[in-house]
Amino acid sequence: MKTFKWVSILVLLSVLTAAAGCAKTDKQPASPNGGTQAERTDEPFHLRVSYWAEDKNGYFAAVERKFKEKYPNASIQWDKLDEKSFAETTDQQLKSGKAADIIFNQKIKTYAKEGYLLDLSDQPWVDRMIDSARQAVAYKGKTYGAALDVSTFGVYYNKQIFENLNLQVPQTWDEFIAVCQAIKKAGLSPITGGFKDTWTIQGVYLPIAATSEFLSNPNFETDLYEGKTKIDGPEVRDAIEKFAQLAHGGYFNPDALQIGYDQSTLQFIEGKGAMQLMGSWTPGVVDSKTTGFRLGFFALPDRNGKSVMAAAPDKQVAINAKTAYRAQSKYLLSLLLDKDMLAIYSRNLALSAFKDVIAEYTNPAMKDVQKALQVHPTSINPGHLFTDSANASINAALQRILEGKTLEDELKEADQNYTKDKSTLILD
Repeated sequence: MKTFKWVSILVLLSVLTAAAGCAKTDKQPASPNGGTQAERTDEPFHLRVSYWAEDKNGYFAAVERKFKEKYPNASIQWDKLDEKSFAETTDQQLKSGKAADIIFNQKIKTYAKEGYLLDLSDQPWVDRMIDSARQAVAYKGKTYGAALDVSTFGVYYNKQIFENLNLQVPQTWDEFIAVCQAIKKAGLSPITGGFKDTWTIQGVYLPIAATSEFLSNPNFETDLYEGKTKIDGPEVRDAIEKFAQLAHGGYFNPDALQIGYDQSTLQFIEGKGAMQLMGSWTPGVVDSKTTGFRLGFFALPDRNGKSVMAAAPDKQVAINAKTAYRAQSKYLLSLLLDKDMLAIYSRNLALSAFKDVIAEYTNPAMKDVQKALQVHPTSINPGHLFTDSANASINAALQRILEGKTLEDELKEADQNYTKDKSTLILD
């Protein structure tokens, strides 16, 4: 009997020990390589980050310091690529299997379609992005990265001229036209343009088209893809007509077609023109050329006082699907996207793509732009989901308007080109 009792006790102890061991195993998190060992934060490992933008504010250093609080023996290689060739270099590295663990880029949709990126839909920072940023980094309903910053367009104005002429920031399109008329009557150019550099035409057209296209139908360009609407329809025609109203009203400087961006910006700074419709890099450009210039900003309103701001993501970041350190890469990415870290990144440099980031700007106009992005709905850049050939037709229409010519069949041609080249587009 005693022998039986001892055997029974030993069996019971064995069962309890085994159960405890199983419970311990179940609680261990998966390793970054898919194993079952608990993560060791003191083990050495190496991550590589490829990027191209200049880090003026110590953003990467701040992120690395925070990262090493958790992983003290880790090393991070910040791989700076050439600004002119980073896209081609990143393409080649991904195709050859030699890409970095974390990749700064501008082609998340393309890379996601090709299977190069890790699905990050479950990450907590996803919901913090503004709408246009979330659209830009999603593919087939999943999120494959983040946008750090956006460039947007609107009206930059000389506050001193507005005060001298007793002008208020317009709240509707008709008020905007009235402001243009008052400035022209005072002998100044209402809007300075440098359309010899043809890309600057978009500075005027995009803030008009964003509201015309997307206010009543945020899905206008996806509806176009699905055959529910046309380019030669009320949305684009409204934008074209407003652009023509500015051109035909004589609200651009007389030499707008003969000078480029730099000269038109100089005219604006010298007070020869009161407004410049341009991108969010404008405050930095003005600050680099002069001091004491009182720059303001407002979103361009429609006839009912509504505005949609085109906010195109600039720098995007994602994780290589082939990284050997998924958990560590996700943690590093979470630090890169931390609101305090992004405030460092954005200071006097960029407009954040995250709703909760409050950056410091020396130029008050940048604060106006950031506030406008938080107040108004945002969209992708108009034409972002058009084919190159369709956009070329629209650009030809804008050029004809600036030259004082009447439109022919440019918008119908845009629809034909869109249909012909539609297969080249990448949509969710």
